[in-house]
Amino acid sequence: MLILLSVLSFFLANEDPTKSPKKTSLKVDVHNVRTSQGAVYVALFRADNSFPDGKPMDGRRLDAIEKRVEATFSVEPGDYAIAVFHDENGNGKLDKRIFGIPKEPYGFSNNFRPTMSAPKFKDCKFTVGEGGKTISIKLD
Repeated sequence: MLILLSVLSFFLANEDPTKSPKKTSLKVDVHNVRTSQGAVYVALFRADNSFPDGKPMDGRRLDAIEKRVEATFSVEPGDYAIAVFHDENGNGKLDKRIFGIPKEPYGFSNNFRPTMSAPKFKDCKFTVGEGGKTISIKLD
């Protein structure tokens, strides 16, 4: 039994770190929250998700109690994109005008502002390294 425990502890101590990727912190500061009504939704996407309308890999719902809100995610180093909107009326969705133009404030990573269509992942892509990252998004 002692030999089995010794062998097991050797394998656990020498486990290949590439098999379980290290997580790091991604902090998202959302600025220009105009009103304290409703909630701010922050959606995190990887390249394999359908950005920005598909299902995000992770997301946060934050009460809009200040002009600035902050969301923190635990992620593996890699490429990501963020979509944010302020659900001012609290109905749980981004209200839109004719032709799909948002009525409520929204924003994307890199503060990318689309003109004629929804942005592509590459427009909003940023890289999180092993040391983590903080990004800032302004709602418009």
